[in-house]
Amino acid sequence: MKALRVRTHGVSLSVMVLACAACGGSRDLNGVSETKFVAVMAALKQVRDRPGLDSIRRAASRDSILQKEGLTPAQLEGAASQLGQNPARAQTVWQAVEQRANDTGNDTGMVRPRGRPTAK
Repeated sequence: MKALRVRTHGVSLSVMVLACAACGGSRDLNGVSETKFVAVMAALKQVRDRPGLDSIRRAASRDSILQKEGLTPAQLEGAASQLGQNPARAQTVWQAVEQRANDTGNDTGMVRPRGRPTAK
């Protein structure tokens, strides 16, 4: 599992990813649907990986993604923390994030939830 080194409002995505390594319970993660979590994390990962963006544009892109989804960094961190209670689920969710982020048809400006990731 890769640790991301992007910051959203002082909340490190690496903390969220590492929390995923430690997941469990329902499909709702601290008030955030698993589907929305995957979509938002994939969009944030794409922002991190997008070449040519300076730090100001990256921050604005991250802010925009969270705002469009009505999420705060604290909510996203809380969802990751809850996810971190079940490593098998965390792995499945992170694989869905990776797949979604690598999907060339995904536009980071528009987060479109997809079907829920399923455990193998």
